[in-house]
Amino acid sequence: MPSRAVALLCLFALAASARAEEPVPRTIDVSGSLPRSASLGQTELSALGATTGTWTLHGTKHQVTGVRLDKVLTHLGFTPGPMGKDVPVAEKRAGFRKVVVATARDGFQAVFSVAECFQGMGPGEVLVVWAVDGRPLAPAEGPFRLAVLTDAEPSRSLRQLKKLDVLDVVAR
Repeated sequence: MPSRAVALLCLFALAASARAEEPVPRTIDVSGSLPRSASLGQTELSALGATTGTWTLHGTKHQVTGVRLDKVLTHLGFTPGPMGKDVPVAEKRAGFRKVVVATARDGFQAVFSVAECFQGMGPGEVLVVWAVDGRPLAPAEGPFRLAVLTDAEPSRSLRQLKKLDVLDVVAR
């Protein structure tokens, strides 16, 4: 009996170490209520228009490099939808009634209205970031993270960004 327990413990240890050594994906998956889905790496994200910004994390200012979340969504075909007095109410800015759920590798999630993330519409400045203070993110932080430059606290600036899901939450 004790040798079985030892064997089982060894198998569990091997399985745990194998999981710990799995390569970390160098992409983020973007899907949901969008015309297209994609797995985007740093090359694709940079091509959308890399930008820098000042981000305060626990009282310390950092320079981050990334791409605005609205540019990622637009790249995959998102549009806010029409607006005007001749547009039926149910169709007015239908895109701005969606949310983005950002998920980290550990399962932590943050939620944003799409409208708050669009430049010129909402106050939010949300970046998908791959560098802080001129250096690539450390493995414990990246390879990607969100930096919400306009939030007073960093709780939605999740690290190890894995996935962005766009959801239509309006009940009809």
